[in-house]
Amino acid sequence: MPAFQSAIAFHVNSVFSPALIKASLLTVVLILSACGDHDSQKSSGGATTAAEFDIDNYQGKWVLINYWAEWCAPCIKEIPELNKLDAEHAADLDVIAVNFDRVKGEELKQLSARMGIEFESLENDPADILRLSRPNSLPTTYLFNPEGKLAAKLVGPQTSESLLERIQIVSKP
Repeated sequence: MPAFQSAIAFHVNSVFSPALIKASLLTVVLILSACGDHDSQKSSGGATTAAEFDIDNYQGKWVLINYWAEWCAPCIKEIPELNKLDAEHAADLDVIAVNFDRVKGEELKQLSARMGIEFESLENDPADILRLSRPNSLPTTYLFNPEGKLAAKLVGPQTSESLLERIQIVSKP
């Protein structure tokens, strides 16, 4: 082997040791695994928790943002109706839960599962992003049209039927 090739080989081997290469590859894998759409992650209860909310991600669909709390009896009664609405009309709308008490992380996942919430649950209250006031009473549901504009604020428990009727009313030109 010519002297310059052995010098290059020595330099490459000393700079790029197997341990350094392995560490570099591991770093790249970890960085790439953090890429992608991680706004929401499935929890054990079927609900998702979204770290950040962007109404533009829901363009073309109706969005119902429902504020609830574990201590709110009407909220508890309303959850099966919202599950039904979300399951039966997933092509046209998304139901999103916001815990009024600002529970987050694993505690939110467990609480959502315990409450039977099967639709998306936001970790962070989107009120500021959407320029909404936090509700004064629960449950409160904000209804956004497929263009992302606020169409209605509904206070009190809703049914799947009442929500579909409201969508029909606000859809009329």
